[in-house]
Amino acid sequence: MNFPPSRCHRMQSQPRCAVLALVVLTVLLGPLEESAQAQRIFFGDSSHPAVAGEARLIANRWGAYQGVLVATIRNGELTAPSSIQFPAYWEQAFDYKLLLAVADQPVGPPASLVEDFAYGAVGLPEYLKRFSNIYLSPPLSPEKLGKDWPTILKEMGHLNGSELLLGAPIRRTIRLLYPDGRPLVSAQVPVCLYGSSENHCGVAVGISLGVFTTDVDGEIAVKASSSPFALGIQYFEAGSGGPVGKAFFAKQDVITDCEPVITVKRLWTLPQHGYLVRLTTSKNEPIAHAHLTACLNFDGCGAGCGPIPAAESDTSGTIRFRSEDLRMMRSIAVVSAEGKERNLTEPELRDLLSNYQVSLGWD
Repeated sequence: MNFPPSRCHRMQSQPRCAVLALVVLTVLLGPLEESAQAQRIFFGDSSHPAVAGEARLIANRWGAYQGVLVATIRNGELTAPSSIQFPAYWEQAFDYKLLLAVADQPVGPPASLVEDFAYGAVGLPEYLKRFSNIYLSPPLSPEKLGKDWPTILKEMGHLNGSELLLGAPIRRTIRLLYPDGRPLVSAQVPVCLYGSSENHCGVAVGISLGVFTTDVDGEIAVKASSSPFALGIQYFEAGSGGPVGKAFFAKQDVITDCEPVITVKRLWTLPQHGYLVRLTTSKNEPIAHAHLTACLNFDGCGAGCGPIPAAESDTSGTIRFRSEDLRMMRSIAVVSAEGKERNLTEPELRDLLSNYQVSLGWD
């Protein structure tokens, strides 16, 4: 069975994180047009100015996440140009985010002032590989097209006058549990700083931090700044519907808050059952070499349908297999050796889902 893609690429709510020891502001950074004055940026503590860095404003549009360079950092000095050219359709974004990337050693100039896909589809985007620490802001409202980004910059660390102190990334623990408290063990979990889910499939996109494996306690540890995570992992939710009155719905991606310790409880897998399907013709002759296909209860897009991993029917017309609870399927079909397909009727599905076996006649 081919399940839908689960990548570090989904918007549920957009959590806003508490800033790190935010003090009363006495100096505003000013609007973009007036921001050519330099600001001091420090990393970790006030004795370590950021050697290099870039600030990019990202437009979270429908499936297009353009990032525009709005400021650079050199030896702790942040400088923004007096005017910036924004790409076409910039104003169509649902919201905007500020990405701040810093390094503890000099880096070369940016290869491009505009990144067509600032988050990157797989792994860290090329333009960010020069930097050792990355911060991603809460969303900016769309009214000012993100051009008020200096107002969010001051919330990405501790502001003291015109000096912004960025907190060093910390060890953040994510604990994945079943609803009954059992840990999810040995699961591969792609993690990213959450960017947006405004796309056709509702898949979360962001800045990839890597793939981590849960331990015996269901935990992974990620060194990162204080931003929401997107976990590219599939889970299930129980609901009403289907021929037996209860169904399981496949979901993708989990969006977390930005706390140092995060506990997520979900139905990560379903119980397995042994199933039996008997296939005969209208003359009660067994049908051999047939197999089963199915489609998930799934609202996203991608590979939600495919073969059930079961053996073909034997010479007696019998298919025996084990599978996660088939109430996660919205439809099941039998496919003959010749490629003919027959969907199970609702009464047949009810037999299979309730009694774990069904007898099917096929003309």
